[in-house]
Amino acid sequence: MKTSIFTPLVLGFLGLILTVGVEKPAFATESFSIETALQKAVDQSPELQKMEAQKDEARWKKIEGFSTFLPTVSLNANHFFEKKYELLDITFSGNPVEIPQIFPSSSATIEAKWFFFDGLMNVNTFRAGSSAKAAADSDYEWARFQLDREVKLAYSRVVSAKKLADVADQNVKTLQNHLNQVKNLKTGGLATNYDVLRVEAQLSEAQAELMLTKDNIQIAQEKLGQILGLTEPADVTGTDLAVPSSETIQSLSFGPEKVQKRLDLQALQSRVDATDQMVTAHRAFWVPKIGLDAQYIKYNNLSDTLSDWSKYRPAWSVGFILTWELFNAKLYSQAKQEAYRAVQNQKTLVQANLQAPVDFAFWKKRYLYSASLYEAKKADLERAQETVRLADAGFKAGVRTTTEVLDAELDLFRARAGIVNTQMNCIEAKIKLELSTGEIL
Repeated sequence: MKTSIFTPLVLGFLGLILTVGVEKPAFATESFSIETALQKAVDQSPELQKMEAQKDEARWKKIEGFSTFLPTVSLNANHFFEKKYELLDITFSGNPVEIPQIFPSSSATIEAKWFFFDGLMNVNTFRAGSSAKAAADSDYEWARFQLDREVKLAYSRVVSAKKLADVADQNVKTLQNHLNQVKNLKTGGLATNYDVLRVEAQLSEAQAELMLTKDNIQIAQEKLGQILGLTEPADVTGTDLAVPSSETIQSLSFGPEKVQKRLDLQALQSRVDATDQMVTAHRAFWVPKIGLDAQYIKYNNLSDTLSDWSKYRPAWSVGFILTWELFNAKLYSQAKQEAYRAVQNQKTLVQANLQAPVDFAFWKKRYLYSASLYEAKKADLERAQETVRLADAGFKAGVRTTTEVLDAELDLFRARAGIVNTQMNCIEAKIKLELSTGEIL
């Protein structure tokens, strides 16, 4: 029996110590409107900057593919400090003669090669680069769309956390006033120790809830700052949450036209095309390559002096070249790697196409449920407000007890918190629904 009496007192003291004695981390000092936050995210988000770098990388990959159509030009130069000539044995009139095979001590060669036929490897490599660039462009635009949605969701979470903290703070003040009132009634003999202990227990729980809501504000601000690319938490200037409306959501359906608006699915399709084209390109390694080759040489085989420019003479050649890789395990291995990479990308695309309608259906149901619950919570709030008014009036008239007033106040607190929570649930469901359709609703 003693345990049941003193437990609420212990909880009350613990709640008071936690509320007063624990130092809260400093909140963010810089506040943003939703428009400023969106622009800040575009300017500073590490994720978006990474996607932009990937887009630039893909652009140069396309240029690399185009380079296969262009000739290659190289410059080679050499100078020998020591040498021993090879000897050529020739017989003149029955007498063997050894003639040194003189090669230039110094030479410079400029060479141009251009393969105009390589089994269409250059064509398919360029197509693969173009498809990879299209995939990177789609990924970047999808990342921007995702970032926009994430900022709005994180921004709304900060607003929601502040509203819940305000509700919790108001609940603590109400319970504190109620506790003072009950203590006065107990002094006058109109309330019992049980009434006081019950209010103290509720107040302790409300104080712990208030501390939790303040922590949630800090967590939400830190998350928003992280999304914006900041090293510190970010605060918001907005104070309102969107009011749920199920009219536009109710008529939504998921069809092929929705898939076309999903830039991430378009990027996956482009990536599948790129790997298929690279598979075709690598399979052409066994086809002979035919091209043109031109060389121009300045050489000196008359003296060993590098700077003796008067001894340099020109030589040049122009002709066809043919290269045929009869066996190259490296190229064969690369062709197999691309083939299996193509299978992976294809299966990833299949999974994404299967998941898209499932996500759409889930978040649509979640939104409609939350919107319906929001309307119910609005009605609960009106009933709770009226209940509190009647309980207060009844208590003043002597026909209601402090317990009934306390219960009415707790129901009002739950109704206010329920309104905010259902609004936040609707916002989250709508944003997830927008991500599943690829368009702003």
